[in-house]
Amino acid sequence: MAFGMNRQIRGIPHFASLLAEHPRALAGWGRKPSGRRAVALSRWLGRPFVLLEDGFLRSVAREEAPRSLLIDDLGVYYDATAPSRMERAIAAGVTAPEAARALAIAAAWADAGLSKYNHAPAWEQQLPERYVLVADQCFGDLSVAGGLADARSFAAMLDAALAEWPGLPVLVKLHPEVAAGRRRGYLDGAALADPRLTLIGEECHPVTLVAGAAAIYAVSSLIGFEGLLHGRPVRCFGMPFYAGWGLTGDALPAPSRRGAASLAALVHAAFVALPRYVDPASGARCEAEQAIARAALDRAALLRARAGA
Repeated sequence: MAFGMNRQIRGIPHFASLLAEHPRALAGWGRKPSGRRAVALSRWLGRPFVLLEDGFLRSVAREEAPRSLLIDDLGVYYDATAPSRMERAIAAGVTAPEAARALAIAAAWADAGLSKYNHAPAWEQQLPERYVLVADQCFGDLSVAGGLADARSFAAMLDAALAEWPGLPVLVKLHPEVAAGRRRGYLDGAALADPRLTLIGEECHPVTLVAGAAAIYAVSSLIGFEGLLHGRPVRCFGMPFYAGWGLTGDALPAPSRRGAASLAALVHAAFVALPRYVDPASGARCEAEQAIARAALDRAALLRARAGA
């Protein structure tokens, strides 16, 4: 079976099931030390490697194990400096049946009101009738540098949101780790002096904010991808995996490896081609459709339990 390069990886429930297609691989986390060790050892031992990241449907309960993993034997989806299986899957396009399946998955995802993490309560405060949503991120997150961005990208994003939507309020959504006080972000209080800006510092499920926005501004946040799933216009100030394909308004030039791609190709790569899913109760492998349906039921049960507490 595949060998995880640290205890955290080896301790993932149903690890062998998730990596069943890579039985001899050395598995590490993305561009973190374990991922670098997996690549180095694969060359020395002559064994394949895979780089892991949490899937875009990661969990419902706060502390539960991942329900899906992105598995890449080439690169890492958030690293635009090098090729990845995600990038190649998007560029390859989709057949007509694959496109139909991908768009049905996108619709099911949006209808279920899911996000990557699904434990937080919904945003219940009154929203403006029209607004722009800006996504902050954790300071130093690997997806920022991997997305060809830095702190200046966040300042440019905020300035652009204010300038390009002069009549609308701008909501700045903190990353959950920042909202919980465990990490710092890029858009701190000093950057939010404009009276049109509202900082959303509470930890909350982002779906209501995403679905109702007139436009979404992101550097490399997954909120930008989720905005596309909800049919929102998205502006990118980094180069995340969903940018550079003609689907977003990009502040940066795309790598030459990227070209025009359809939303269906993007969704198929992100939800079908790269991730592997398990049912959290049985540990059996399942497909994206079943994982989405199960997560929707589990989040509904979580909300009911919370309301009755």
